[in-house]
Amino acid sequence: MLHPLITNLTRLVLDGTPLTEEQGRLLADLGDEHTTELLFAAKAITKAHGHAPFTCSITNAKSGTCSQDCRFCAQSGHYNTGSPTHPLLPLDELIERGLTMHKAGASCYSLVTSGLVLSSDEIDRICACVQALKSRTTLGLSASLGLLNEDYVHRLVQAGLTRYHHNLETARSHFPSICTTHSYDEDIATVRLAKKHRLQICSGGILGLGESWAQRIELAATLAELQVDTVPLNFLSPIAGTPLQDSPLMSPHDALKSVALFRFMLPKASITIAGGREKVLGDYQSWLPLAGANGIMIGNYLTTKGRNLETDLRMLEQGQWI
Repeated sequence: MLHPLITNLTRLVLDGTPLTEEQGRLLADLGDEHTTELLFAAKAITKAHGHAPFTCSITNAKSGTCSQDCRFCAQSGHYNTGSPTHPLLPLDELIERGLTMHKAGASCYSLVTSGLVLSSDEIDRICACVQALKSRTTLGLSASLGLLNEDYVHRLVQAGLTRYHHNLETARSHFPSICTTHSYDEDIATVRLAKKHRLQICSGGILGLGESWAQRIELAATLAELQVDTVPLNFLSPIAGTPLQDSPLMSPHDALKSVALFRFMLPKASITIAGGREKVLGDYQSWLPLAGANGIMIGNYLTTKGRNLETDLRMLEQGQWI
């Protein structure tokens, strides 16, 4: 017999009533014996909203020497992690990487750069790449370029960008423990600016940064308020040399429960699982659609390798991905 709270809140969500942050916290507080029920309810919500499975891919277009002090990040110039560093890649290489991922079966290709803000010349090169890939592929074209201004976002839209990715990383209440070199409000402003220009919004965070269950719900509630289109969820994979290098990995149970909670809080958004899933979930990756996810990132991440591409595509073909 289902727990009455899960039954009642599932019914609310299916009827179109968004959950409050307090209701989300009540779900998060349920004992582990109710997690399987929570997962099945999350999958029902995903199916009811007609979310299609999808795959996305990224390229590390500019790497390292970042001015920001995010405590989890291998690319921060504040830490000695041995992570590769390079300026913005040449245009031909950016285009070729996109073509490769298109042939591999990716639905979306995102150009990701380190640093808080790009230069105007760098924005020009990103725009040229977007224009070229738009003319040669059917990829959804996304970018994660740090903070935006009106001029930058206008140029990106004119070039054909369809989606902007900008993670909030964690809850506002936990953010000062993770980053001190820019404010949470600056991140929110960039999300709002991209949304104002009618770009689809991809914004999520990293779980396992030492946040509480209540703070996971807080992040989900903020993303729901912003009405983001896609929520990428990463699981911390501690990087040697960063302040969080000794953090414990999330358990598969907590990772899957977290995905289900985000599905309850964001029933209309696509949820894609990205960095850390191989280490944290292992063989439990096939449970992700049961937990409410409808997408995964394929290929490599920014500074860590992803799972074998053929293995991921085979999992998608054989699994019950919606």
